[in-house]
Amino acid sequence: MESMEMFISIQKLKKMGYKKQQAARELDIDAKTVRKYWDMTEEDYVEYSLAAKQRTKMMDAYHGYVLDKLTEHREITSAIIYDNLLEDFVDFAPTYRTVRLYVANLRETEGLPAPKKIRQYMEVSQLPPGFQAQVDMGQKHMKDSCGRSVKIYIFAMVLSASRYKFVCFQLVPFNAKDFCTAHDKAFKFFGGRPTEIVYDQDRVMVVSENGGDILYTEAFEIYKNYVGFTVHLCRGNDPQSKGKIEAVVKFVKYNFMQCRVFHSIDRLHHDAEKWLDRTGNGKVHETTKIVPKVAFMEEIKHLKPAPELSTRQEVPKVALIRKNNMVLYKQNRYQMPYGTYSPGRHARIEVDSIKNQVSFFDSRTGELLEELPLAEGIGKAVKNTHPDRDRKPKHKDLLNKVLAGFADNSHNPHPQATAFVQNILTLKPRYTRDQLCILAKLQERFSLNELLFAIDYCTERSLFNATDFKDTLEYFASKKDAHTEHLPGVKLPVKYRLVVADTRPLQVYSSLVRAPERSPAVEDRFCEAKLLKAGGSN
Repeated sequence: MESMEMFISIQKLKKMGYKKQQAARELDIDAKTVRKYWDMTEEDYVEYSLAAKQRTKMMDAYHGYVLDKLTEHREITSAIIYDNLLEDFVDFAPTYRTVRLYVANLRETEGLPAPKKIRQYMEVSQLPPGFQAQVDMGQKHMKDSCGRSVKIYIFAMVLSASRYKFVCFQLVPFNAKDFCTAHDKAFKFFGGRPTEIVYDQDRVMVVSENGGDILYTEAFEIYKNYVGFTVHLCRGNDPQSKGKIEAVVKFVKYNFMQCRVFHSIDRLHHDAEKWLDRTGNGKVHETTKIVPKVAFMEEIKHLKPAPELSTRQEVPKVALIRKNNMVLYKQNRYQMPYGTYSPGRHARIEVDSIKNQVSFFDSRTGELLEELPLAEGIGKAVKNTHPDRDRKPKHKDLLNKVLAGFADNSHNPHPQATAFVQNILTLKPRYTRDQLCILAKLQERFSLNELLFAIDYCTERSLFNATDFKDTLEYFASKKDAHTEHLPGVKLPVKYRLVVADTRPLQVYSSLVRAPERSPAVEDRFCEAKLLKAGGSN
């Protein structure tokens, strides 16, 4: 709004008896702006305008710098310019708001508008009847019979195929419980529910998008599981992906609520039902060229029955078991036993307020998964730290199997075998399952006596490793196959234990001891050398 028009509008509302805050809401401007012009006369405003045009601005000293940036980079933002000014001028004092307003004014006066990004769209394919609905909320100020402004909160739902609409209102913002109640009213109005509902990321229903593994508010997650519809969540800041309901909310605000006097919520609902029948669902739709009320007669055949909240007894609390075996309940995280997670598995939650304990059951089989103390506050991770807790049942079963493989006729594992296995688990805590699997396979290949003999051998040499144990067994097995007697007093290095020397006939070694035969010529030279040596010594 231009300054002169704004001044005139503020003075007009002042004469009509408006207060400053009411005038700000009516003109949709900041209350500080209203206070600035509130007590001005026309002469004061003229003087103020002339002074504003003539005064020196703080940013004028940087005019050339900012203009060069805008000319060189048309897409540059005020935030980037502000940061560059702080970087290049040590004594730069203006605030970011000053820079932003100066840049906007300079773009307008110099004809350097920022380039607009054009997003390409494709029309969404027509969905089958009864498959999808879209939901959104809004708000609108209405005047009551006394001229006071009343803020109305809107909930709207539209069936995507027929464009059949539902709307309801209340005087306070929708919370999760109100949001579910509005769904219940919509399903009663439609006579059923669709398969899928499209939403944006509103805090009354979504805690976090969480990379696709969506975290819902507790009340909404219980409700959607109870009714049975699936959720399609729009990406953040992408209202175009649910354009049908965006148009419906705008239609309700500027066709039904605009220029209407507010009397009460009940009266507003009564008038809205008539408007929906007469206009909202009774006029030809601009896109489909079909009256929604007529198209709905076919779509209602494909809607699924929806249980009503009024007939619901106690709805069990159900939550998804996540990949890290965690279950979220009342903004706290509860750890399930290792191996509980499987895709799509849910836990039914029951709270014992007397014992201050929460129990988790498989939602399908009813199997008890875990019992944990009820957390106080929010953001807590609750784990069962009891020493007897079986965190990894499959791991324990494997350990018992290995120990049983070292048992004698009394079915008790040999003490030296138990100690050997425990030493392996202590030294290899990250590879216990791999170590136990190697031991289990060795038990299938070798007898108990061979296993115990190898355990003694490895224990004596502190070889607490399943791989060394395997090498020991295979070494002694190879010696046994070669009918080689084991000498208990000989201790060879590990790298020489599997080395076997070659055997040769005795004549080979005898020939090496005897002197080789010489030829006559070689013998003559040998004698001459011997005589010369003897003469030299004389």
